[in-house]
Amino acid sequence: MKHQYFVKGMVCAACVNHVERAAEKCGFQDIRVNLLTTAISFESELGSAEAEKRLSVALRAAGYDLLIERKEKTDEREYRKIKRSLILSLVLSALLMLVAMGHMLGIPEPNFSLYPACAAALQILLTIPVVILNFKYFRGGFSALVSLSPNMDSLIAVGSGASLLYSLYGAACIFLGQDPMAHLHELYFDSAAMILALVSLGKFLENRAKRNASDALSSLSVLIPSEANVLVGNEYKKKDVSDLLVGDIVMIKAGEAIPVDGEVTEGFGSADEANLTGESMPVDKKTGDTVRASTILRDGCLIVRVTSPASESSIRRILRLLEDAASSKADISRFADKVAAIFVPCVMGISLITFLVWMLVTGEAANAIRAAVSVLVISCPCALGLATPTAIMVGTGMGASRGILFKSAHALEQLHGMKYLLLDKTGTLTYGKPKVSGTEDMNDELMTAAFSLERLSSHPLAAAVCDYAVENRVEAQSVDSFESLAGRGLRGIVSGKSYVVGKREFLLENGFSLPEESETAGSEVLVGDRESGRVGRFLLSDSPRPDSRAAIERLKAMGITPVMLTGDNERAARDMAEQLLITEYHASLLPEDKARILSEYKEKGLTAMVGDGVNDTLALTAAHVGVAVGAGTEVAIDSADVILSKSGLCGLCEALSISRATMRTIKQNLFWALLYNSIGIPVAAGVLYPVFGLLLSPMLGAAAMSLSSVSVVSNSLRLKRAKIEEISVENHITEEREEIRMKDVEIKVEGMMCMHCAAHVKAAVEKLGGTEAVVSLEEKKVSFKAPLDFEREKAVAAIKEAGYGAE
Repeated sequence: MKHQYFVKGMVCAACVNHVERAAEKCGFQDIRVNLLTTAISFESELGSAEAEKRLSVALRAAGYDLLIERKEKTDEREYRKIKRSLILSLVLSALLMLVAMGHMLGIPEPNFSLYPACAAALQILLTIPVVILNFKYFRGGFSALVSLSPNMDSLIAVGSGASLLYSLYGAACIFLGQDPMAHLHELYFDSAAMILALVSLGKFLENRAKRNASDALSSLSVLIPSEANVLVGNEYKKKDVSDLLVGDIVMIKAGEAIPVDGEVTEGFGSADEANLTGESMPVDKKTGDTVRASTILRDGCLIVRVTSPASESSIRRILRLLEDAASSKADISRFADKVAAIFVPCVMGISLITFLVWMLVTGEAANAIRAAVSVLVISCPCALGLATPTAIMVGTGMGASRGILFKSAHALEQLHGMKYLLLDKTGTLTYGKPKVSGTEDMNDELMTAAFSLERLSSHPLAAAVCDYAVENRVEAQSVDSFESLAGRGLRGIVSGKSYVVGKREFLLENGFSLPEESETAGSEVLVGDRESGRVGRFLLSDSPRPDSRAAIERLKAMGITPVMLTGDNERAARDMAEQLLITEYHASLLPEDKARILSEYKEKGLTAMVGDGVNDTLALTAAHVGVAVGAGTEVAIDSADVILSKSGLCGLCEALSISRATMRTIKQNLFWALLYNSIGIPVAAGVLYPVFGLLLSPMLGAAAMSLSSVSVVSNSLRLKRAKIEEISVENHITEEREEIRMKDVEIKVEGMMCMHCAAHVKAAVEKLGGTEAVVSLEEKKVSFKAPLDFEREKAVAAIKEAGYGAE
């Protein structure tokens, strides 16, 4: 059973490790902790109540609190509270700086040298509110120390606390009259307060940046409407989406977000599905079509039957995938985890050594404390901890906005290093729908007979023959003595004559004498007249998707070797490979053959598999990264690591670009985080003091630490502006149509009253070969593109036959 909760008190990568170890001690499996969302998820056989109780005890012992859920309203309230505390802390710290250092800055102030006790008392009064406002650092930091799991709060608490205690000791000496002026110059209340204020400022900026980094989740969440118009009795009433049941009838009007996954039972409209598929063009929806929750109905009106509960809608599944990806860890993050696990104890050790060395060399407690505190507050485990998850969050969010779903951080990481890309042909590189590319020895009688018989079959090749016959305006005849032999062919009597349609072997069995097999790639369907012995042939082939060739060329330019896998024969495979400029291909494959070939390529380098069918699932599962196209089967999608909502390869180059940009950002983040700590800690310890007389102030150290965390998150946010490879399907379709040479056609239509009428008119012209049809109810016309030989009169006749006036 999977459980998910939230953890209060996590501040850095060390905290993540402590929380993970606490969960491991409870016996939980598959533990995932997300520093950005503060979520923890795990697998356990325990029930919710027992798992919650056990984890709560373990976390409390480690210095953290367990939250059952995190509400946005609570977050906003806490956000405003933190903002008020921060402003007050900064104002008080600024006043404290003026009291402590105003004379050094030339600012007029009372001569505190005459009243050192007053100066000390005033500094204490200004410091105490800052400490109270930021006491969470002391509470969390010392709690973590007691549990032997120090974190970033421990560094802040020890650093600020050391300055505070030393200053209180100095203030006590002043009040007791023990060399007041000497102790007045050794008060570090300003450092203690400013450390807390600057760290809080850094945390505030960091959290705001992290909120932006997780915008992908929140922006998708707000797309889901909370209410829907549901049919109750004979009228539609508002009802919570969460209360909808399968089978409920919902009405969606133009401009509204579709609240559920369902099937259109009535109406016609145009839906914007960009947030799910990345496609910018609206998709027409009519009776029998499916609609998905969170998409926008741009025009029309739909009556929809709910087919799945709100919790199982497409958008909810996407959100769960994104959350899982953000919670999962990339391999590169293990390095940061290992460093973070020992980082805080090492820093505390360095701070202690720094203090001892300064005391031994100079004997000056003030400078020794100053250097030791600077070491504590300048170190930044946060930068290391945020380097990977922030970039992963932004990267997966970018993918989601483009219709690309990364199921895990591991998939996002692995994809960037791909060397070989194995591609299923049918349905991935091609449309997966055979079409008649030509005929041989075909006359009108054979064509009519073939159409008459094939329209009674459900075979995909039969559908292709029927489509071809309709395009050529062939009229079907009645069939007598019809007989269908599965996987072989059809027999029947048409217009008094006996005909046979099917494979070559089937016609040979029926006594036909056949010519040599065609050299044309693809499949063939033969039709024979049993009386005359005459045989005609339909030549069928699958056509490549318009973006496949451009995607293959781009993949090659990105240093990836594409390999085509297909169950088709050698001729068909070779022809398709030549069209798509693929040099490596394997034909006549069974599903187990694809898995075998995949294992061979995996030995050469990182290998991805792209497919869409049940026969691809074995290879998708075995690949380093499995990529499923969204039009594929549920089994293929479940087996894959990356899902492309768009059919074809137009999203694959984008996915690779996002992966590479994300990994580049992670490496930059880790480099700067390590470089910052490698330089900052020695400088804070005072290595520059013997040569340049430079000793870093704890306040500057705190400011630098805060800025390092903010810079890492900000660098991750730059991903949103990264240049991503795009393959435009529309451009390729346009190029193909230009080769055919199209013309614009416009027909005036009378009698259209609603979107249903518009749908009928549009269907009438598209059936005759018109494309890009646009129907205007206001202007009473239909505009579309058609080939140069298109007969306008036939379109007018078709519209009139549909029940409308046309001219």
